Amino acid sequence: MHFRNPFKYCKSKISKILVLYIVLFSSVITLVLTAIQLRLDYNESILIIHQRIDQIEKTNLDSITQALWTMDNSSVKIQLDGLSRIADIIFVKIIDKNGNLIAASGHFEAQNTLTKSIVLERKYRGRNTSLGTLIIVGTKKNVYQKLIDTAIVILISQAVKTFLVSLFMLGIFYYLVTRHLEKIARHSEMLNLISAASVLHLERGSSNMIKGDELDRVVDAMNIMSNNIHESYNKVISSQQQLADREAKFSAMFDAMTDVIVFADSERKIIQTNPAFQKQFGYSFEEVKGQSTHILYAQSEQFKKQGKKRFNADVSKLSPLYEVEYRRKDGSVFPGETIGGPIHFSNGELVGFLGVVRDISTRKLAAEEQSILQKQLMQAQKMEAVGQLTGGIAHDFNNILASILGYAELAKDIVSDCDNPNLIKYVDRINVAGERAKELVIQLLAFSRSAPGDIKPINLPVLIDEVVALLRPGIPSSIVLNVEIDEQVPYVLMDNTQMHQILMNLCINARDAMKGSGSLTIKLEYDADVNANCNSCRTPVNGAYVKLTVQDTGTGIAPELLDHIFDPFFTTKDVGKGTGMGLSVVHGILHKHHSHILIDSRQNIGTQFHLLIPAAYENISEPDIDSSLDKFSSTVGQGTVGQGKHILVVDDEDSVVAFLQDFLKMYEYKVTATTSSRHAVELIRNSVSEFDLIITDQTMPELTGVQMIEEIFKITKDIPIILCSGYSEQVDEAKALQLGCAKYLTKPVKNQLLLKTVHEILCTG
Repeated sequence: MHFRNPFKYCKSKISKILVLYIVLFSSVITLVLTAIQLRLDYNESILIIHQRIDQIEKTNLDSITQALWTMDNSSVKIQLDGLSRIADIIFVKIIDKNGNLIAASGHFEAQNTLTKSIVLERKYRGRNTSLGTLIIVGTKKNVYQKLIDTAIVILISQAVKTFLVSLFMLGIFYYLVTRHLEKIARHSEMLNLISAASVLHLERGSSNMIKGDELDRVVDAMNIMSNNIHESYNKVISSQQQLADREAKFSAMFDAMTDVIVFADSERKIIQTNPAFQKQFGYSFEEVKGQSTHILYAQSEQFKKQGKKRFNADVSKLSPLYEVEYRRKDGSVFPGETIGGPIHFSNGELVGFLGVVRDISTRKLAAEEQSILQKQLMQAQKMEAVGQLTGGIAHDFNNILASILGYAELAKDIVSDCDNPNLIKYVDRINVAGERAKELVIQLLAFSRSAPGDIKPINLPVLIDEVVALLRPGIPSSIVLNVEIDEQVPYVLMDNTQMHQILMNLCINARDAMKGSGSLTIKLEYDADVNANCNSCRTPVNGAYVKLTVQDTGTGIAPELLDHIFDPFFTTKDVGKGTGMGLSVVHGILHKHHSHILIDSRQNIGTQFHLLIPAAYENISEPDIDSSLDKFSSTVGQGTVGQGKHILVVDDEDSVVAFLQDFLKMYEYKVTATTSSRHAVELIRNSVSEFDLIITDQTMPELTGVQMIEEIFKITKDIPIILCSGYSEQVDEAKALQLGCAKYLTKPVKNQLLLKTVHEILCTG
């Protein structure tokens, strides 16, 4: 070794660090050992104090107890003074069971002391009697001073040892390690990627002790590394170009995706987005970079839920596709169909979370609209089925009524000269009941919307009477039905069927709202000065209107529901008791006719629906058909009309055919009747010249009335035809006349109207 320049040792940073570590390690060891030694000394000193207190308990307790029992306080005081002079005992006192001081000796200190309490008892008559408590206080001051002195001696001696060892280690380490490391560092600085460096050699002694040690292995590794770096450089340059090409392709695909792509780290902080993200969410990448994906969720609960599912659960068991509501920068919310999950390195370490989001607002809206349309279609199909059922019933019922009313009229004529007034009264009642049944069928057809719609002036008082007649059987007797009508109100221009439907709808809702008892009022008046806002379309309503009010004393409508009662499929009724289409239909019909709705509703008091309908014009008097028939009847007598004209009667109802034969024959018409429409066509084909008139029903098996007429017109168009129908979706008066019929009559037909029509066709041309 050469120590010609001892200051060289201090130039090495590693040497300094080594010395620092030696000092630190030695200091830590010294402190730990010193602490252990001090702890042992402390425990030993404390044990001595406890032993002294225990000795007092063994040797002095009996004498103190005896002195207390005999109440020899001077003896007690003398003994306590002796105890307080024992080493490390600074204070002794005796207190009674109530805490009162009996005797004390010494000086009490609260800090750095040990205290022990000993209960003083004496056995008297077989029972222990408490005399008080002896409290002994020992001090730790002497213990602490002894520990300080010991610590100073140990630390000083160890510091001197550590300093000497550090100087020695500093010189040895520089000679053996540091100077060679400096040469290795200079050699490393000359390494470059383009050309290989020269071979590194260290100037070391020839001792076998140091040959092949760690430094030699470092030198060998440096030489190998230099060669490997040079060879790898070209490979890196080549792979960098390939990586750049791949990155360019990936970046192009990433940016071209129309769906939103968000990549977040393992803490769910955003680290990358694509251009579609800004278009959808409104944030630029700089605004959200480093932000939590929480800002993208519309609800915090969804953010937490998806975090638990996608990061902490077994993702292989979850569907990769899920739906979440997201929030844009402007606060608007949209539903997003998301494909996402955690991304891991090949070693399983979590990289982050990749999510692909697609806005499905349009798709969901279309699905909702489809659902609404489906419900509307089902409702329409249901109403169509009800209409068809009602129409079928009306057809059969009209056929029955036709014969009942027809025969009743014939019977009335026969018994008019009878002396029995009851017989005349009975026939009149049959006729009145038949007419009432006829009106009921007409109302049922109107309500079911099966009758053809026609916008024309409507006399609302008459319509209200019809609706009330239809309502009364379905209203409990516990509900009072009031009708207040101003007969002078103008006509309104509406579809009669739809007006029926509106009024029936509101009345049924009012009935249901009262739940079995209350008062239902229908009021009609003319309001020349309306000034309000429509509760349905929300537009101002001003001017003169016919006001139709439906009022109930039911539960009322909650204020928060008033904005929704006209929505399709919205209902406050129990499941299965309402479709929610009633008021939406009322809204549609009224506004199509430039009408409006006002609502006054109070919970637990009742509701008023005011329908505001524009007046059409002055009241129109409808032609009095009955008076014209009476006039016709007075001009012709029974048996003087037909003059032998031949009529073919076609109807699938036997009772109708029988009545028409009897009735027409009474007026000298020749009648041929059949219940088969095909047979009727054959009769015309075989004897076309024999018949002067055909009276036919519309709804029949085999061929309908229209189909039969078309077949007959192929044979001849010279025979006039009267088409009768109680209900049909295929034909009405306009279609019948367009087909070529001479007349269209609605069943059941009054006898005199049928006779007048036949007479006009055959006898007056």
